[in-house]
Amino acid sequence: MAGGGSVKIHCSMSYSNKLRYLLWAGAHFINADTSCPACSEVQTVLLRRKYGVTALYRCTSCEVMFRVPKASPEEDVQFYQRDYEQGFSTDCPTPDELTRLKRCCFAGTEKDYSSYVEVLRATRLDPGSVIYDFGCSWGYGSWQLRHAGYRVYSFEVSRPRARYAVENLQCKLCTPDELPEKVDCFFAAHVIEHLTNPRVLWEMALDVIKPAGKVVFFLPNGEPSRERLHGGYHQLWGRVHPLLLSPLALTRMGELYGFDVRCYSSPYNVQEIAKEALGKLTGDELLIIGTLLHR
Repeated sequence: MAGGGSVKIHCSMSYSNKLRYLLWAGAHFINADTSCPACSEVQTVLLRRKYGVTALYRCTSCEVMFRVPKASPEEDVQFYQRDYEQGFSTDCPTPDELTRLKRCCFAGTEKDYSSYVEVLRATRLDPGSVIYDFGCSWGYGSWQLRHAGYRVYSFEVSRPRARYAVENLQCKLCTPDELPEKVDCFFAAHVIEHLTNPRVLWEMALDVIKPAGKVVFFLPNGEPSRERLHGGYHQLWGRVHPLLLSPLALTRMGELYGFDVRCYSSPYNVQEIAKEALGKLTGDELLIIGTLLHR
């Protein structure tokens, strides 16, 4: 059975936030640092300009594609506290709306995790396994993972959304340092493309998962061959997504940290995933499954 890949990818910003972003980019574009944010390689290649004051570069060493100008980690934290808007992903529902969503287990909504649960089960993560849901927003995914039988710890950088997750969906929030036990799976749905440095997520996973544990990442698909197939390919990077990551870049990155990495794209064929077969990589959403081989 093929999973539906129902979680939609949004990359829009309000007019005021876009204007603020473009003014910031214009002020930082001249003489901007074009070294790779992941490996610090200075030999990078300009791929595309956008809005006149932003550009996409590719690292010739690790293949990470990234936006220039680059924001600092402090600027990114401020952005997610104040300006980040992604519709259903960031808008906390009213009590009545939440009751309706929980009653139907989010089925048929933009944040229906049923296909993600199928993927987790295909990777042999059975109910009772411990999952760390990193970047849980207001808790809709953590709640569904718990409903599917997993034991779930969560983390969210936005304080208002984290508070909502705790108070309304009974999520157990903790930083990686506060986890009371090692986990079977480090899970991150549409998180890595938001980071200043994508390696941070792999390093974090390495610290918190059990031996032979797994990472499961979902993100917009940065496979370069999609550029000629999909007109909106270059809408996937910008202020909201400073990184555009390909299967090649993520495979190399995972292997650097001792993971055996497999890549798939939506819609997900859970039979292929269970057999660890190679999957097609032309869908909108990318799935990265990494199994830790050694410390």
